[in-house]
Amino acid sequence: MVGVPSASEFPPSTPAPGPTSRRGSSPRNRAAGARVRGDELIADLFEAMHELRFLPDAIDGGEFCLTLAMQEIPSQIGIVHLYDIDRREFVITNARGAGAAALLMQRHGETDAMLAAAMRGRRAVVIADAALNEAATIERYVAVGGVLSVIVAPAMQAGRFLGAIELLNPLDGQPFTDSDGNAVLYIAEQLAEFVAARGVVTDPERIAARRSR
Repeated sequence: MVGVPSASEFPPSTPAPGPTSRRGSSPRNRAAGARVRGDELIADLFEAMHELRFLPDAIDGGEFCLTLAMQEIPSQIGIVHLYDIDRREFVITNARGAGAAALLMQRHGETDAMLAAAMRGRRAVVIADAALNEAATIERYVAVGGVLSVIVAPAMQAGRFLGAIELLNPLDGQPFTDSDGNAVLYIAEQLAEFVAARGVVTDPERIAARRSR
């Protein structure tokens, strides 16, 4: 059984005042692969999320959220799933990292071990040493070179499945922490609000367009 960490301590979402402006935590002022942590991470996320509401649809929203997650918690691979309620499947609509584009449009059922654990717990699943966990056998992780550490954060609203965000293998070589999981959960919660308002997009042509970007 996949372990589930404690609930997120992020405060309720509040739109950041004005456009994003990076402070000392800017990626250009950070060591390559360095994570943002603590209050600095929370402040960065609140500030950056202001821009999400200006995007046109769930595909662009997913890309924005995934880019932000990988910027604040640099990782080898990032994945966004959106939930196709008609088929009761999660569809990979956005993927970043070496070889990740091949995952686009893959579908995974509600019984997928990692997605099911996140949805059932309604919080981020964080596995520090995934190579020794059942997560190591997940096909999509194997396809991108394997998993050492993983976060799976559910995008849900009022108990309704809308999607999930996954990060694999921190670039600094250190395992993901519960704090990292809470940060990704906050991003996933904002994505859920956006998708609930704009609608789920699972159109293959729209998703396939991500391959060339």
